[in-house]
Amino acid sequence: MPIIFTMSMFFLSFTPLWICVAFLNVMSLYTDRTNPYTEIIGLILLGVGLTISTVSIWKTMRRERGQNYERFSVVTAEKDTVSTTTYLLSNALPLLAFDFTKWQSVVTFLIIFGSLALLCLLHHRYDSNICMEVCGYRMYNCWLNNDFETKDGITVLIRKKALNANDQIAIRNISGELYIGYEVEEQ
Repeated sequence: MPIIFTMSMFFLSFTPLWICVAFLNVMSLYTDRTNPYTEIIGLILLGVGLTISTVSIWKTMRRERGQNYERFSVVTAEKDTVSTTTYLLSNALPLLAFDFTKWQSVVTFLIIFGSLALLCLLHHRYDSNICMEVCGYRMYNCWLNNDFETKDGITVLIRKKALNANDQIAIRNISGELYIGYEVEEQ
């Protein structure tokens, strides 16, 4: 999977943080217009980052079904209901401690955020994404089986309300143990 998709998943996983940063920058511009460059640059970069990330993920998720997909039967599937909340509380919330209207604080934030990005990308920890959940995608920890192989302990991102045992799905590897899937009709 291209690095742009991986980076996009990571960047969008911090959307609540970016909304807070944009709000703080707009309020700073409204209350103090003496030196607006940090806020303006920050807002422009956030807009560009969110646009590139959204387009990258949308293109990857909309790839033609059937192409590079493998069909499996679900043996067990457990919906991941805590990783997004845990991710936000442990990664995004502490980053609000930085003052995004001052250069020194922004540079310090970028050092910490870059380190976190490196760790998350090396360990494939970009799977908790609130934007994907809002669009209807859900994460499941699955054990899948077909005539040729068994996949145990993989994470499947699928646009569906519930994934149950004996459902038929087609999956495609996105990165590491993360797969995108869709439901297929039994023949």
